[in-house]
Amino acid sequence: MCIIPSNRLNQLAYLLAILSLVIFSSQPEAAPPTKGNKAKSSEIECPYFRIPESLLTTGFELGGEKIPIARPDVKARIEFQINFLLLDARSVLAEWMNEKRKYSWILEEILSKEGVPRDFSWLSPVLKGVNRASSSRFSPVGVWSLDKPCGSIDGVEMYNEVWRDDRLDIHLATKCFASRIKALKAEFGDGWLIASVAYILSVQNVKELTQSWGSANVWDIPLPDEIEDMLSRWAAFKIIGTHRSHYGLRFPDPPPLTYDNLSAVELSKDLSVTDIARFINVPAKLILELNPKIKIGAAVFPAKNNGKILTHSIAVPSGTGKVLLRKLQEAGYVSGVHK
Repeated sequence: MCIIPSNRLNQLAYLLAILSLVIFSSQPEAAPPTKGNKAKSSEIECPYFRIPESLLTTGFELGGEKIPIARPDVKARIEFQINFLLLDARSVLAEWMNEKRKYSWILEEILSKEGVPRDFSWLSPVLKGVNRASSSRFSPVGVWSLDKPCGSIDGVEMYNEVWRDDRLDIHLATKCFASRIKALKAEFGDGWLIASVAYILSVQNVKELTQSWGSANVWDIPLPDEIEDMLSRWAAFKIIGTHRSHYGLRFPDPPPLTYDNLSAVELSKDLSVTDIARFINVPAKLILELNPKIKIGAAVFPAKNNGKILTHSIAVPSGTGKVLLRKLQEAGYVSGVHK
């Protein structure tokens, strides 16, 4: 295995080595090894993956912004992350690729409707490894690593209660993220990438950085290590994902997540996840996967909360929605529903 250094000083040394490689790559190739100069058999030659030449020529956009990808320092940072993902984090890359293929149509559809660049769907998996600066008592969770649920001020009503955590609902969470990232872009007015930095840090910290360095260009101002890594890894993930054949990737494509959705369901009594699974003859685990906001410890859609009648949205495997609706009516669970 080829190990890409994670220590920041080692990374800098690695980047310098990459730049040296770029400088000397135009020199004539050395003569093939002979009996006298043949490399020792114990030496391991690591592959080195480069940004596709077409991107260096035609340009590359990320989050609706043109990236100076041919600039040596930016190129080296992104290529470092490309090699990290392809060599040392290949299993993580495979997981991200599967997740992207599974959920991307949902994320991209909502982002587009909300006026947010679709490129943010490439950021979602990357966010999981980034520590957010937050005073919230909640730990970040979900596809957008939300620290706390959105509220009426964000235009998206979300809750974290005994039986549910709406931050795990892919639809609500994406609308929440879109609302927050748009507000951050409006705050700075300098593009989506600086807004993504503020999403991880605080608005105050980003304002101090941009004022201190007289720029809001994320590739020019010094940022905390993990933020620089996030931006470069985001770019690297998009490049790998959109140029899979260039890197010789043969990941199988999982089918996109599709389902039937019963919306605006008013229950006359509590409905457990196991009952839903029994009604349509599927594993209860699948019902939880399609309704991730339901907490495992509760595993129930309650009819009321503090005396207030609740309205639910229930997702089930494609083709089983009508069956579930009929079974709920027969078993006396439904007082009102719209499909």
